Amino acid sequence: MGSSGSNLIFKKSKFETEGNLSGLALPIVIIFFSWGFGTGALWVARPLFTLSFGVSLFFVGLISSLSAGPRMISGPITGYLSDRWGRKPLIMIGAIGHGTVLVLQAFSTNFFQYAVLEVFAGLAIAFWVVSSGVLVADVTNAGNRGRGVALRNTAQRVGLLAGPVVGGIIAGLFDLRWVFIFIALTRLVVLLVTLTMIPETKPIKSEAPVLNEHIAARKGLSSLSMFANRPFAGLVAATFAFGTVGLGPGVFRTYFPIHAQNAGGLDPTAIGNLVGVAGLITLILTMPIGVLLDRYGRKKLIIAGLLATILATFLLGTVAGLVTAFFAVTAFAVAEGTNSNTILTYAMDLAPVDHRGAFIGAYHFMLSFGQVIGPLSAGLLATYFELQTTFFLICGAIVLCTLIFAMMAPETFERQVSRKSN
Repeated sequence: MGSSGSNLIFKKSKFETEGNLSGLALPIVIIFFSWGFGTGALWVARPLFTLSFGVSLFFVGLISSLSAGPRMISGPITGYLSDRWGRKPLIMIGAIGHGTVLVLQAFSTNFFQYAVLEVFAGLAIAFWVVSSGVLVADVTNAGNRGRGVALRNTAQRVGLLAGPVVGGIIAGLFDLRWVFIFIALTRLVVLLVTLTMIPETKPIKSEAPVLNEHIAARKGLSSLSMFANRPFAGLVAATFAFGTVGLGPGVFRTYFPIHAQNAGGLDPTAIGNLVGVAGLITLILTMPIGVLLDRYGRKKLIIAGLLATILATFLLGTVAGLVTAFFAVTAFAVAEGTNSNTILTYAMDLAPVDHRGAFIGAYHFMLSFGQVIGPLSAGLLATYFELQTTFFLICGAIVLCTLIFAMMAPETFERQVSRKSN
């Protein structure tokens, strides 16, 4: 009959079976707000602290890469481990690991120490990002998953908006090193709330007889076959497009300040105000997008978000002053507010229950891959072409990704609802 593992079936946890998101809404809001709060402060402290070692701007970018790069490796591993050990232990490991690294970074005496620690920070962050995402997938179902992801994103974005303000105040009153201590305290909050308020949500294994050899063989291949299909190919295209342009240190955030200053003639204050407006628009859109996902499905909204990404990238190439920069930033905010909800929700829908962690880990790998490849490719193209031409070329690549998604990816929401009703 095959290995004993083939006799295992996976029961949904009580949270997913009941769609009981409301039962864990408060602790989920607390941990995501706390993590975003600390990360927002880190956005202020990281580049300034790097420059305090007397290095050039190149090393500021290097530190960001050292943080994002390890996530491509550790993300899928974390997903696999969450399927074996559970979600809760890995969230706690991520919080403890990142908090410890932050304290050590606060006492760094040279750039080399700080850079090495940033690699370990990236590994710890991957534990948090992947396992917390799997947690949200566990406690939601097809009927409320869009709102669940939106709740997660809203809490985190409020923290991201508040974090830079508090980080700047702490740096002004004390020292940049104390900002790292403050961020470590936010990780302590995540640890304590996870330990005391969040149960383990990993699906429960139970013994059951396997009906025939064919079912056993299919279960043995499921960990690979979940990646060898058209829906996953569509997900890869959409995720790569989003990571390349619109998430974290993607093309837009990396090059908008430079292009707005050089081509648009904007000063740093105007650029900062525009970025702040974009963050506010994205925050306002997050919950409504979640509601729309649970009412009208995923695919149409993903395509709408990718079209907004195309528009934002195109408008970025046309920036020639404050007005055109405002239109570009607004389109980018709409794209990010849409894509950050829709694509993750779609990935959660596709993820098989018994390999959910591994599947979402693969999703985060593609997201991180786009974040690394996008800015590097844009920088390489910009050495041969102008930035404007570079943005138009990237715009063409996103058009291709959108077409691949539209042709390959099915609608998961209607399919799951009809299956449930049957």
